[in-house]
Amino acid sequence: MYFGVIKLYYNFDAINHPLITIDLIKSRNKGMWRAVRTMVSASLDAFFPRTCRVCGCSLAVGEDLLCASCMADLPRTRLHREVFNTVHQRVGGKNSIDVAAGWFYYYRDSPYARLVHEAKYGDRPLTARKLGRLYGLELAADGLAGCFDVLLPVPLHRDKLLKRGYNQSLEVARGLAGQLGCDVGDNIVAVRSHSTQTRRGGYDRYANVKGSFAVEHGAELDGLRVAIVDDIITTGSTIHECVDAVTSSSSPASVSVLSIGVTKMR
Repeated sequence: MYFGVIKLYYNFDAINHPLITIDLIKSRNKGMWRAVRTMVSASLDAFFPRTCRVCGCSLAVGEDLLCASCMADLPRTRLHREVFNTVHQRVGGKNSIDVAAGWFYYYRDSPYARLVHEAKYGDRPLTARKLGRLYGLELAADGLAGCFDVLLPVPLHRDKLLKRGYNQSLEVARGLAGQLGCDVGDNIVAVRSHSTQTRRGGYDRYANVKGSFAVEHGAELDGLRVAIVDDIITTGSTIHECVDAVTSSSSPASVSVLSIGVTKMR
């Protein structure tokens, strides 16, 4: 029986070891391939054990990034279930926001903060994409699949993109899109570089990103249900600027915002 060509290559996005990925190019028996994939995955786990990003314990078959215990204890916001919430207040301004949500509350000293930090600064774009996929699964389970036409990631300026090598918000959007059944667009562009928002206060954050974003080919967004995606929402100034850029350059049917982390404002 012909199973096709199997490629083995190293992906150094794994937390403690290279994760060997198997790519079956031409398979004529999907059921057999699933059995082979399960068997090989179990074998790889024995030699290269995958570990939970939060607590460090070994992951069981079917678990990804987080173990079942850490997934259960994740400080979920469930903001997408609220008609008007703290994210609406932070990013809306003069614009009407439809869905405003983030997956979990971000506390700097929490072990869950490692997820956002690794996705953003740890040279692990696959982590960002997996976080988007996991959040997308939960949003879809709550009925949000099919509620958006296009996801627009908050962009990085070319200088920062060259330094980091990837845009974590784009990877999050890709993970979300696969579960929510929508496209990922690149209409929002960074036209001005700005310094990091970390440790800045509310007004300083707003001033720091003012005029940083623009929209290209705005007519493409006319009549669409748009969702702007970022890795974390703190004061909301970055996404607020992106929302302003979208609404001033196009006429979308609605604008929503989604993120992985949301800081708990005191």
